[in-house]
Formats: sequence, structure tokens, C-alpha cells
Amino acid sequence: MDNNTKVIRVEEKYPLSFLQCSGIYSALSKMLTPDRFNNPDSYIIRSVYFDDYSETAYYDKINGVEYRTKLRLRIYPPDYNNVKLEIKEKKGGAQQKHTMKISRYEAEALINKEYEIALKNKSIEDMLFENDIPIHSMRPVVMNQYRRSAFMHVINNIRITIDRDIVSSESDFNLFDEDPVMFPVMDYYEALLEVKYDNFLFQWISDLFSIYGLNKEAYSKYVFSRRLFENFIS
Repeated sequence: MDNNTKVIRVEEKYPLSFLQCSGIYSALSKMLTPDRFNNPDSYIIRSVYFDDYSETAYYDKINGVEYRTKLRLRIYPPDYNNVKLEIKEKKGGAQQKHTMKISRYEAEALINKEYEIALKNKSIEDMLFENDIPIHSMRPVVMNQYRRSAFMHVINNIRITIDRDIVSSESDFNLFDEDPVMFPVMDYYEALLEVKYDNFLFQWISDLFSIYGLNKEAYSKYVFSRRLFENFIS
């Protein structure tokens, strides 16, 4: 991946029960190419999400606003030095993701709201300005982590992921802690399946989802990770 990339794709989400997760994982393992990072069957993702003091990102998602934006930092433990600054934009049924690799030092500055330090990197400043992110009005609001299994098909850039063991913290935003204290996010569901693709999805993949009784939902790991805010503050 280049240091600064933009990707626009269709994105769909399907919550999974335990039995659905087991069956669909087995089927995808046989039908698609496993991601080279699965190591051997999954890898860890940890993210810190930012929002403004009006909780715009949170309420835009809750209210189903068609055009909305999220800002986050992301790493893949145990690699604590490969940090991605990402801006996700929702435009109808499509998702645009703008990604930039930044240093751990710059990421820590953003988490600590030392924005002048981070913005010494002109590329970060330009990325935020281009995407209309008012960084001085933002602060970290939640950190989440999960275990991802990913599968791919080269045609239409199809990527299907299963995210399990989703946990979060709304008080500790230390992205680089080797053993952070976080709490489970999902209650009824075992996992979340996400489908990303260009143009169209093959019918045989859609048929597979029907066989396992999957139902598409507007599920957000960011929103569900903010249970404390949802239950006691909002």
C-alpha cells in the first residue's frame, strides 16, 4: 500500500450467530483465498476513533445520515509501529476510505490532542483539510479491538471479513498498550461479517449468505463500542 491511498467500494454488514459464524467461516475458507495476514486463521485490529464535542459522527450514524464521516487511528498488534490514519466517508451505499501511514509519535500526538505537533506533518494537515475534518474540535472517544479473518477474490476486488471477540474502552485510548483493559461489545451476536466489493457481488456468494440465513443490517462497531456513552450519557 502507498503511504496515502483512497479506496471507494460497496460495503455490506451481516451480524452472525455462533452457528452462522462457524458455517460461513468453513465455507469461505474453501471458496475464497484467505488473506496472507490471517496467521493462520485471523489477525488483530485495534483502533482509536475520534469525534467532535457535539458527537457528530455518533449521531449521524444513529440517525442514518446519508453522508457521514469517521476519523480513526489503526494498528495491527503486535506491530505497534505501522500506524494508519484513516478517514471513512459513507456516501449512500458506497464507502470511501482515505488512508495514510503515520508515525507512532504523530499518532500519540493526535490521541493526546497535541494537534500542532501532529500537523507539523504537512501531509496529515492536507489530508484532514481535504476531507473537511476540524481536527482542533476533535478528541478520542473510544478504542476498540477485534480478531479478523479475511478472504478475497481478485475479480471485483471482493473482500469478506469475519470480526470476532470485539472489545472496547471509552476511557483508555492508549493505542500502543500491549495489554489494554477492554470489555465485550456484542451480546447476542457471535461475530460480524463484512463484505466489500467493486461493481457487483457474485451470485454464488449471495446464495451462500441466503443458505446460512444472513440478514444485512446497518451495524456499526464504532456505535456498539460506545455502550457507556449510549446508556449513560447520550
